Amino acid sequence: IRRDPSVMGSSPTSGSSAMSLLLPLPLPLLVFSLSLAVSISSVIQHLRWIMQKDLLGQDVFLIGPPGPLRRSIAMQYLELTKREVEYIALSRDTTETDLKQRREIRAGTAFYVDQASSYHTPTQDCLCAVRAATEGRTLVLEGLEKAERNVLPVLNNLLENREMQLEDGRFLMSSERYDKLLQDHTKTELDAWKIVRVSENFRVIALGLPVPKYSGNPLDPPLRSRFQARDIYYLPFKDQLKLLYSVGANVSAEKISQLLSFATTLCSQESSTLGLPDFPLDSLPAAVQILDSFPMMSIKHAIQWLYPYTILLGHEGKMAVEGVLKRFELQDSESPMLPKEVVRVERLAESPAPQANVTVRIAEKEVTIQVPAGTRPINQPCASDHFIQTLSHKQLLAEMMQSHMVKDICLIGGKGCGKTVIAKNFADNLGYNIEPIMLYQV
Repeated sequence: IRRDPSVMGSSPTSGSSAMSLLLPLPLPLLVFSLSLAVSISSVIQHLRWIMQKDLLGQDVFLIGPPGPLRRSIAMQYLELTKREVEYIALSRDTTETDLKQRREIRAGTAFYVDQASSYHTPTQDCLCAVRAATEGRTLVLEGLEKAERNVLPVLNNLLENREMQLEDGRFLMSSERYDKLLQDHTKTELDAWKIVRVSENFRVIALGLPVPKYSGNPLDPPLRSRFQARDIYYLPFKDQLKLLYSVGANVSAEKISQLLSFATTLCSQESSTLGLPDFPLDSLPAAVQILDSFPMMSIKHAIQWLYPYTILLGHEGKMAVEGVLKRFELQDSESPMLPKEVVRVERLAESPAPQANVTVRIAEKEVTIQVPAGTRPINQPCASDHFIQTLSHKQLLAEMMQSHMVKDICLIGGKGCGKTVIAKNFADNLGYNIEPIMLYQV
């Protein structure tokens, strides 16, 4: 994908496909600085396919296994074409008003408010389909399999005919029909009739999982027929290997290849028939990044961070995973080298974003890494009077610092084992404020 120099940089081309861009004003809904590299051939093929459907004025449905790849490709395309985006994460709690309009009563008067994204005012919430249609933005719907059956048919007519009846009496009309009416009537008359033009640049990119392999609601055939679907599976082995080599210069190529072979084996059809959950292939670059900073660390231990099979699977599942580890020679022949403790934490003064230097002791060596930090004062390890660290606590905090360098953290453990206490101590060490959210059903 390249810029066409003959059009002053305003027309990206991909193979035999090209499209002219209508560059918008600098608005907060543009997508910038995404990390997915467009040099990967499989990603370029996906982007080219989306561009072809965009040129034909068709909406697309990207379907594939769980992970951020589908969303990354969609956002990469929007960044490439300089398109504004409205994003909706669908769930079973999403209602019709979340997609269309919300009714508010202010000072004794009822108002209908278009659900809007990114503009946070007292009268506007954070979801939108109407604004995307009228402003010519791209509407990204993620999690189609989570929405209840009675919700998405609301979008049916908008997707097929670019028309929708709103609760406040306005009627969204396709650009072709609206322009024909303008030939016989004035815009003032159309405004009086509450007819609103849907932009010809309005597109929908839907993201979903294949059901029934994964849990969720299958799409109704009428709604499914509105989309052009494409299977976005994991990146091919060669592309994954190229990506991992680029982030793990200090890790041997043989170990990276063995790690990737292990991960792809657990995502195969044979592993699914054994009841093994898919390995999170999208998290492999994060694990390789950690191994790049700590090349002496056990690879099997890094795998257990991404795929905690010892606590999630039964006996047969554990034996199956251990067999795959042994096949690719990822078992630890000696005692594994694990991080021992956090030696010190120092805030970076000249960093534009809050960051800290964390020194971790591993294999009798001290390794310093940079991690994000909060805005509160930083506390040194073991400085709290309310928390007495054991050796296992020290090791867990060091591992949390390693994970925090590249990813968010999920602590798994039994009730009352100290997950909240260790999380508070981790936040104190890095100067974070804590916002607890209780999740009873997810």
